[in-house]
Amino acid sequence: MKCWSRVLMLITGMLTLGSSVAQESLNIPEDIKPILKKEMLAVEKGMQALVSSIAKGEFEKTAMIGKQIQASYLLKQSLTAEQKKHLHHSLPEQFIKLDHAFHQYAGMLAHAAEMKNTEVINFYFYKMNDSCVQCHSQYALERFPVFSIQTEKHVAHQH
Repeated sequence: MKCWSRVLMLITGMLTLGSSVAQESLNIPEDIKPILKKEMLAVEKGMQALVSSIAKGEFEKTAMIGKQIQASYLLKQSLTAEQKKHLHHSLPEQFIKLDHAFHQYAGMLAHAAEMKNTEVINFYFYKMNDSCVQCHSQYALERFPVFSIQTEKHVAHQH
């Protein structure tokens, strides 16, 4: 049960963090938005499945989910070459870095699961979740307005 409570504490902790970075808008073409939404829903489903598989000690399943998330780089498999080029030039560098880090952490989580190292698995789950929170609080405030309120509080406490 300790593993499960750690995972819940990590999630709760991540949901209470704000970011002091101002929101940037993503200039995503209309034809790409539905694909992005589909990928974000798949990532959300994968993250939820990780909570369960980690808590149950299902190392093989955890590794499989981690590898699936690692391999699903942003829109990579669904876009045409022209769409990829346009999207790459329109996304902020920090967004690309966050996306890359998220998928790298998923690969590290998968490796930790193969080694059956729950402490490291939990660490990389935390890092993945932190990447989600950073991205959502910087680039998706319209979908997650609670981060706007937390950002304002965080900035106010710094002064």
